[in-house]
Amino acid sequence: MAAPADAPPRQPSLPEDTIVEILSRVGDAIAVVRCAATCKAWRRLILEPSFLSHRHAGPSPLLGFFFRDTSQKLPRRRLYLRRPTRFLLLGPSQPQATTALHLSHFFPDVAGLSGFAPLASGTGGLLALRHRPACSLDPEMICVCDPMAGTSTFLPPLAAEGTPFGESVVFLDADGSSFRLLAAMEYSAAPGILLRIFSSRTGHWGAAVRAYLPDNMVVLLSSPAVVHRGAVHWICGTRALPNAVHALAVRPGQAGASVCRVDLPLRAGIHRLSHAAGAVRLSSSTKGCLSLVLLDEPVISIWNLDDNGAGGKSWMLQKTIYLMSVLPSVIFNDPSAEWGLSITALCDQSGSLFLHAVGEGLFVLNLETEMMSKVGDGHCAKYLCPYVPDLSSCLGAMKKF
Repeated sequence: MAAPADAPPRQPSLPEDTIVEILSRVGDAIAVVRCAATCKAWRRLILEPSFLSHRHAGPSPLLGFFFRDTSQKLPRRRLYLRRPTRFLLLGPSQPQATTALHLSHFFPDVAGLSGFAPLASGTGGLLALRHRPACSLDPEMICVCDPMAGTSTFLPPLAAEGTPFGESVVFLDADGSSFRLLAAMEYSAAPGILLRIFSSRTGHWGAAVRAYLPDNMVVLLSSPAVVHRGAVHWICGTRALPNAVHALAVRPGQAGASVCRVDLPLRAGIHRLSHAAGAVRLSSSTKGCLSLVLLDEPVISIWNLDDNGAGGKSWMLQKTIYLMSVLPSVIFNDPSAEWGLSITALCDQSGSLFLHAVGEGLFVLNLETEMMSKVGDGHCAKYLCPYVPDLSSCLGAMKKF
């Protein structure tokens, strides 16, 4: 049947590479999944491996963050341990999240995750949650979840010599089919830490491995560990010099673990170990090197470790960000307020730095664009875990059509 004479002319279809370029600039993973549900042709293009490389240059992949609310009036820790873990959605069209999503939005059977707090996130869109029982004799539980696919895996109880083990937990590696999770704790019998690795392929924790620390060092396990080139990095210090911090690289093996101390830039190395978690943060740079983010109010400096491969290592200053131009001035008006601004979390994959300002709330800074936005109050600054979803998991969770 011929088209009506007054019908507008049919526009020619766009080339596939142009469509891929447009889709790669879509804001977040949820919006991309909605585009994939539009038609089979778009879904096929989005499922192409080359699509992820196009999205790498697009908007930040950060979807939001999981957190546990700590807004009880009494500042006793046990009073908010039963608060549920929730999620705040971020995005270019939503600079300040106002509605927190319950875990039931991600998991159909959320009852089993009651009392679990966010612990760590990894590549492949995985999230680790931990439940610490009220009784110290009961083992703590760790659950690894894929929020986009709605799946969860409860790991076997982990304990070492009658002591809770998971003081620090980090994903060694993860993809769509498997993951390895490392748990560490201080080893009181000798200066060092105990390490155990869970493999999803075997379904078991490996044998405990001891990493002995040089120079009577102390590892700050409360500072998130960073995995870079197969080694796990922590902030550490020495008992003899409590006002000097370093980085420690631990490479676990079958029979033991190799340990190497990495000196930090001079300005980072003068922090007290007890305050280092809020001012010094390691990261694995997207450029393939170990990076350091240093908060020295009111300035943030970013350093990259230059390893020339001949045993020589040096830190190179990459970037400096002046916070007085992007944060409310009231934060810096009280010079007597010690540690009024602190680092809460750092998301390597998106280059997003979470900063907590006492009395002002939680802010997120894009280290690449230097854009700052307020994303919540101070009650969501603890137990905070940034989340970058895996696009293949999102698409896998969709119904076929």
